[in-house]
Amino acid sequence: MLLPRGAVRLRADLGDFLKRHRQGKLEGEPFGTQAHVAARAGITRQTLSDIERGAAWPGPATLDALLDILGLGWEHVAHPVLSGVDQRYFVNDMPGGGRLAGIPPEQASRRHRTFLEGDRGDQIIVLGERIRFAREQKGMTLVEAAQAAGISAALLSRLERAQLRRSNVFAFNPASKRGDPPVLVICNPWIALLCDGGDYEGD
Repeated sequence: MLLPRGAVRLRADLGDFLKRHRQGKLEGEPFGTQAHVAARAGITRQTLSDIERGAAWPGPATLDALLDILGLGWEHVAHPVLSGVDQRYFVNDMPGGGRLAGIPPEQASRRHRTFLEGDRGDQIIVLGERIRFAREQKGMTLVEAAQAAGISAALLSRLERAQLRRSNVFAFNPASKRGDPPVLVICNPWIALLCDGGDYEGD
């Protein structure tokens, strides 16, 4: 499996880790039964069972879907390269999860996943850069910004790194002119105002 730039390999206990997190044994409330989560990810319950007991590895699309459903980021499931990557985004401090060890650069693969391409991908990448820049300008950590936006820190991290093809944080409106690309709009009020330089107080 090709991994995102900066990641070396998946954690060895991936299946068990996903299972414990789904069951709410590591952090927060349970996310649902195997059947419920599998249906949302577009796979069978047996496939998810095989993944969770270590009998099978999820494919790229399946893993992306599971991370999104379970509110996880690559920092929770992939070991980072020891150099050339911001270690803050590859640290797993979830209860019971343990900290992921860095891997020497010489052991890292030279092949990486391309998450997003085309007009939509370009806009999502720009969105991630805008969010990170605005957050850092305000001196906010990922956790602080995520709490203010009402989303998980893992989801915000994936947004900033343009690892989400779809999310309830953004959507694409049809182009006004034929042949033009669709236009990305930010659906989360706090993030929209953050990117515009404003402050959102909420209700």
